[in-house]
Amino acid sequence: MPTIFLTGANRGIGLEMVRQLSDSPSNTIIAAVRSLKPSKTSKSDLSDLTALSKSNSNLHIIECDVSSTDSISSLEFRVVEILSKTGSNLNYLFNIAGINATSSDTSLGIDPMSLEKHMNTNVLGPAKIVETLRQYLARGAVVMNLSSGLASMTVAKNMPKCCTYSISKAAQNMLSLHQARDLKRNHVIVISMDPGWVKTRMGGKGAMVEPRVAIEGMLDVLGGLKMEDSGKFYRFDGAQVPW
Repeated sequence: MPTIFLTGANRGIGLEMVRQLSDSPSNTIIAAVRSLKPSKTSKSDLSDLTALSKSNSNLHIIECDVSSTDSISSLEFRVVEILSKTGSNLNYLFNIAGINATSSDTSLGIDPMSLEKHMNTNVLGPAKIVETLRQYLARGAVVMNLSSGLASMTVAKNMPKCCTYSISKAAQNMLSLHQARDLKRNHVIVISMDPGWVKTRMGGKGAMVEPRVAIEGMLDVLGGLKMEDSGKFYRFDGAQVPW
């Protein structure tokens, strides 16, 4: 009976991940969202996730704003409360939540505030979440940091935009390498994952991969990982991505 924690669960890739994981009643899912407060904006819409929880008693929705260290500091209490009821530790931890708020920027027009926001959300957030929950990771657990082909210096060398996002995701890839090394003694696997250009709101126009296809592939890869795979960068189809 695997137990999975993930962020960014209310929309896009995170929501599709919850949807597919919910197909198996043996999965316990701890789905973290930025805010549980009702909002008039679609960015905070919880309706689809809430609907899934009504038909799955093993789906638990909690609040965690990955851009806020104060919010992450209270994460342990929320997660432990659920784990105490299931009697298990975490088998999977998926850092999915992220931002690409200034996609038209280039290296000649980086906004300092935007760079700070991206680094806080896309790098510091996943770092602090793993730091906070590391003692609850089961032996053989998998940590997946959702990355992007734009984080690869090989793949993205001719990509003119999304500069700030690319910088933050490249930094997140380096974080994954350090986490893989630091958690090796705990027999925890850490990887980066490129989901492809997925048809979500963040993916925008031109996206080519259906969310269902991306998540099916990702789950196949994640389910087959071994300790020697820790510290690698994968695509959703199982191919390794060059750094």
